[in-house]
Amino acid sequence: MKLKKETLRMLMTINLLVIAIVIDLVVSAIPGLNLSMPFGGKFFGLSMFPLVLIGLLFGIKYGLIAGLIYAIYNFGFDYLVYIDALRITLESWTGESWNAMKIISLIMLDYIIPFMAFGLSGLFHDGLKSKQKLIYATLFVSVIRLISSTLSGVILWSSSIEYASSLVESGEGTPNIATRLFAFVGESLWVYSLGYNLIYILTTTIVVLVIALLTHRRIQTIFEPITSQSIQ
Repeated sequence: MKLKKETLRMLMTINLLVIAIVIDLVVSAIPGLNLSMPFGGKFFGLSMFPLVLIGLLFGIKYGLIAGLIYAIYNFGFDYLVYIDALRITLESWTGESWNAMKIISLIMLDYIIPFMAFGLSGLFHDGLKSKQKLIYATLFVSVIRLISSTLSGVILWSSSIEYASSLVESGEGTPNIATRLFAFVGESLWVYSLGYNLIYILTTTIVVLVIALLTHRRIQTIFEPITSQSIQ
């Protein structure tokens, strides 16, 4: 029976999306690989690789859909694990209520935009045919993610770093990479947020690029029949 190209691409998108979720769960459980920043942000977000592949292989439509589903998965997982507790903690720290607008902003800036950004690799469709395009695509989606996360840091999380820093200054809190960075940049929220998010996004981008370049030819061989024609 002949399988239409669109159906095959949809099935492969689902497979790569599942792989991304499995990678995220496995990495989160392995000491060393599960390192993260104090207020969120994984140093080794390896699930980015299959998500970027979807756009490169099948185009922006499939990439954005996969990114949206992955964002929903991440938000659901994070909410169940710690977001509600974090909200309560931050409200007790700062006295600021997390109203509907803040929650919507959190969903958009911390989940929808940064994870759907991976699907923008589809702007570099057939990017696997060129290592240069592959590099450009990975860097481009990382920059979009960085912009969204930086805005989130300023709009949503400024009170948390200010409060944590005040605890350190009073001797009631323990310094960490976030509070040290905030003090280093003279407590400039924009510079701090950019630097904070750049740290883990940069490490993830470098690792993903290394993996992508090392497996470039093998990925081409595996997916060439799917991206070029239908199969029997």
